[in-house]
Amino acid sequence: MCARTTRRILVDWARSRKTSKRGGDVPALQLEEALASVGNPGKDLVALDDALTALAVVDPRKSQVVEMRFFGGLSARETAAVLKVSEETVLRDWKLAKSWLRRELKKEPSRGA
Repeated sequence: MCARTTRRILVDWARSRKTSKRGGDVPALQLEEALASVGNPGKDLVALDDALTALAVVDPRKSQVVEMRFFGGLSARETAAVLKVSEETVLRDWKLAKSWLRRELKKEPSRGA
């Protein structure tokens, strides 16, 4: 719940700052645990939120894993306990979700063009 709230707060903030800054110049987002230190987190967070929402339609558990690990700061072990799956499943979901999100985020700049 905390991860979801954090995600909403960050994305709402980013969307409010983006209202007059639309366009195809969104840099590619590197989805790593250290993403919070990127130069333009507002645009990246909005793009990530959109991609994560699309992932939730395709695979809700993978979306939850990203939300808990990225926005909630949970470890793979903690995420596994919350989702009641093995740590290996979380690590596999994390890896696949990052690949899926990277692919989606590479498409993002062309959508606004």
